[in-house]
Amino acid sequence: MNKKMKSLALLLVGIMSLGTLTACSGGNSSTPTPAGDNQTTASSTDNKKTDAPVNLVWWTIGNEPKDLKMVNDKINEYTKEKLNVTLEIKYASWGEYGDKVSKVVQSGENYDIAFGASINNYTDLAAKGYFADLTDLVPTAAPALWDFIPSDLWKGVTMNDKIFGVPTYKDSSQSQYWVWDKELVEKLGIDYQNIKTLEELEPALQAIKADNPSEYPLVLQGIEGINGFMATINEIDEFLTKPYVGINYNDTTGTVVSPWEQDYVMDNLRTVHKWFKEGLINPDAATLTESPKYRPVTSDQGYPHADADWTNSRNYPVVSNMFFGPKYSTKTIQGSFLVVSAGSKHQEEALKVIELFNTDEYARNLLAFGIEDTHYKKTGDNTIEILSDGYQAPAYSQATFFNMYVVDPAPATKWTDLQAHNETATSSPALGFTFNTDPVKNQVAACANIQAKYEPSLITGSVNPDEVVPKMLDELNKAGYQEIITEAQNQLNAFLGK
Repeated sequence: MNKKMKSLALLLVGIMSLGTLTACSGGNSSTPTPAGDNQTTASSTDNKKTDAPVNLVWWTIGNEPKDLKMVNDKINEYTKEKLNVTLEIKYASWGEYGDKVSKVVQSGENYDIAFGASINNYTDLAAKGYFADLTDLVPTAAPALWDFIPSDLWKGVTMNDKIFGVPTYKDSSQSQYWVWDKELVEKLGIDYQNIKTLEELEPALQAIKADNPSEYPLVLQGIEGINGFMATINEIDEFLTKPYVGINYNDTTGTVVSPWEQDYVMDNLRTVHKWFKEGLINPDAATLTESPKYRPVTSDQGYPHADADWTNSRNYPVVSNMFFGPKYSTKTIQGSFLVVSAGSKHQEEALKVIELFNTDEYARNLLAFGIEDTHYKKTGDNTIEILSDGYQAPAYSQATFFNMYVVDPAPATKWTDLQAHNETATSSPALGFTFNTDPVKNQVAACANIQAKYEPSLITGSVNPDEVVPKMLDELNKAGYQEIITEAQNQLNAFLGK
């Protein structure tokens, strides 16, 4: 079945596929059980609405909303009615989440569902069986969820032939855009819609500089450079970023490479260095840690109709044009997913809850936006205006975007257009591959430190790559860089069946 072609109608009827849930006596196990141990047998098969509801603990990321209890109570009214399940939603702050929830997972503390993408070392935890094996469970316990999420996304959360999480079906493919000051491009007559490559970008940067010689058209910072430089400018599906190891999106031979040794990467580094010398990039780029609010042009990951979001966040009107994508990779899909605890005695119930929020419009918008006429009001069939800051939740970490309301002033077709955009995506030749760095962990640690010394200056154009890259590569190779590449190649060959 080609699940990419499932229509939005499934969102309306998917909830009809929810079966009657089963109850289970007792609390959650205090010790994580490897996913292969078929923990789901602990659930009864005859849960009745008259039984006490099953309570699930759900860890998520972000600052806890002021009105969390109010919304959580409202959610529980609905989930109890639909599934005889209640939820205890727990937040860990942006800075604390990765470490805190990693400790929760490994300590055996009771939990059932968690946002997986920001848990520290989540791939290692998945490989060790801390997350439930959902391979056989999703199609049977949550068939509407299984059918709704495209097959490529399930592949992206598969490791050793086991599905270890539920991917969030949203802007799951990567698309990269040049984002422009709208008034500036109109004033200078920049044909921004036809600019894709660095070579095509250069005349626009020169025009901006000529219009205002004291301005730097491309403001970069050392921790980022041009956003998406390796992945989108150079089209590298990154298995590692520290140090960089990956495969070119267009390479069907399955050859793992060091991006620093590729001619096309070096050419792009030379271009950026040329811009730096010409004053098109800020001179403090290598050491800058926070970009100014205003920038004439930036590179950003986005999606159709993201201009409204960028305009709101920057407080000046922008226009944009896509220059890369949409592309699926393991990395882009694993940017947001939910895990079910391998130690949970309520794995089926947890999946049915996740299914509910992915297929039931009322449940989804309650979780995302709070209570109607308290936190938001409807302005159209699927558009809303936010009324209160009492409930601000990170919707990307919860469930799909494709049954969510659209926040004014974005167009009502924002999410349907994004889903159509996803359906045009192509996939990396290595989709589903996860590099296990354990065999070369010492080399990875050493090489990460070496790359960190040189990368900020290289990616901002602050130094001559023809002088600095050979020096960096010499240090990297002495620290075991080629051993890392060889190990990645061997693992990829095994994954591809070579």
